[in-house]
Amino acid sequence: MSPSAYAAWSKDDLIARIQSLEAVLASDPKIPPEKIPRPQTPISSQTAQKKSKKERKPFDINAYPKRKIALKFCYAGWEYNGLAFQTDPTPLPMVEAVLLKALGDCRLIDPELGLEGCGWSRCGRTDKGVSGAGQVVALWVRSAIGTKPDARKKNLPVEDVGAALQTEGSEAITDESSNDLPPTTEPADAEPSETPEQSQAELRYVAMLNAILPRSIRVLAWSPVADDFDARFSCTFRHYKYFFSAGFPPYPHLSLSPGEDGLLDIGAMQDGAARLVGNHDFRNFCKIDPSKQVDNYTRRITHATITPVDTSDSSVPSGSQATPSPLYVLDLKGTGFLYHQVRHIMAILFLIGARLEPPTIVDTLLDAQTITRKPVYEMADGLPLVLWDCGYRDGSVSWRVDDSGSANPASASKPGGPQSAHNLFYDFDLLASQSRTKMVMMEHFAKAAEVFHSPPRPPSDDSGVFRAPLGGGLFLQSAMGKYVKLLDRPRGDRSEDINERWRNGAGARRKERKEARAAAAVVGGVAEAQGASTPQAENREAP
Repeated sequence: MSPSAYAAWSKDDLIARIQSLEAVLASDPKIPPEKIPRPQTPISSQTAQKKSKKERKPFDINAYPKRKIALKFCYAGWEYNGLAFQTDPTPLPMVEAVLLKALGDCRLIDPELGLEGCGWSRCGRTDKGVSGAGQVVALWVRSAIGTKPDARKKNLPVEDVGAALQTEGSEAITDESSNDLPPTTEPADAEPSETPEQSQAELRYVAMLNAILPRSIRVLAWSPVADDFDARFSCTFRHYKYFFSAGFPPYPHLSLSPGEDGLLDIGAMQDGAARLVGNHDFRNFCKIDPSKQVDNYTRRITHATITPVDTSDSSVPSGSQATPSPLYVLDLKGTGFLYHQVRHIMAILFLIGARLEPPTIVDTLLDAQTITRKPVYEMADGLPLVLWDCGYRDGSVSWRVDDSGSANPASASKPGGPQSAHNLFYDFDLLASQSRTKMVMMEHFAKAAEVFHSPPRPPSDDSGVFRAPLGGGLFLQSAMGKYVKLLDRPRGDRSEDINERWRNGAGARRKERKEARAAAAVVGGVAEAQGASTPQAENREAP
């Protein structure tokens, strides 16, 4: 009997087989192998094999109820190539691609149908390196509540498969599907406890997904939502944070009075930020994407403040010789934002803080009737930028954590408690500890480099140099005499001209390709219909 034949045997069956062989050899040590009795597959192993075959039955997600939910999650942007799912290869994974795979592995969606197959919508699209602390997406998922779509099917148990499926493979996720939403039962409102079915325990969405997702992506809470809820268009405000250091780099171009420290002028930056509040035309504070054909650049900023970051818990590990510079954060809230708007705003505020531009430059750039073409300047780095929160009208969402029906996530039961295996605070603390360790290691790498390389000169030796920060440790540096004021710099093209040039060029070619594909689809459909009708005509003529 080959070794593979014993693969399905249980431990007890294998022990019994060994004992039987020992008894045969004890009675006749010289017995030839062909005379040894052939074993029969034990009944317990036969049952296990049947059970294994039954468990391998393809999972039919359409046999289960579905509901529309919103997910609130966070992610470390520096590990990803951006949020939005991309069909083309990218150097780093996309956040949505990782999240979609986890949803498919948990059997909450059909991964072959992609974004459109589950009615996917996102609140705010973030670019490469930009993080999210309160990002929101909405989609249709499998549910444990309600009536199954096909009452003729046998009632199959709905199980929490999150942990069990961590090592299972999944099909490649594509974005080629119809716009049809999956079948649903009763509409999912913000308060789902009104019917007897909805008193059942729902699937533990948070624990299921966090058991599979990498630590750099954590689902914080979920909420039942109405069928017409859209994570983007139902959003009433977005809140961004931009973290920055006031002391890096030094600014040797400044003529400092006694007692001044040479750090960024936070007061001037706050003055500039306050001028952003209100309804303004922000075309000089964004990057124009002509493929979107935006013609309205007016946006409303409701809140813009700069405050110190509380580092009382010491972001520098014990034993480090580093003296941390003061950290600050820009809090920016608004009803909507243009492409790269926050990073352009921060770039201007950095120039103000470095005393290279006055706070009134904000008012000047907001006057789109006078400044019709944006001066050329580099936007701030994306690493310190975080989409902090997405707001919705009262009653449209009711955030909860798994088994808790409360709208207050802090009141959630065991899945979010201190002893939970998926405790989010443990994950965050681990990542923070790793980051602090890396910081100390980088400091020691710099000390090792001093053996071969001279350290940077003190600021006093660079009196003819200006530096302008870009955030995330990056900065522009040049001779002081070469700095050009924003209003004296070259200007880009008018937004109207950029849009028109795209319409007549790339946009026209895109339109032609789309029309060609549509025409080919029509021709193919007609040919298929004609081919299907030919045998029917022949059958009618047959005797």
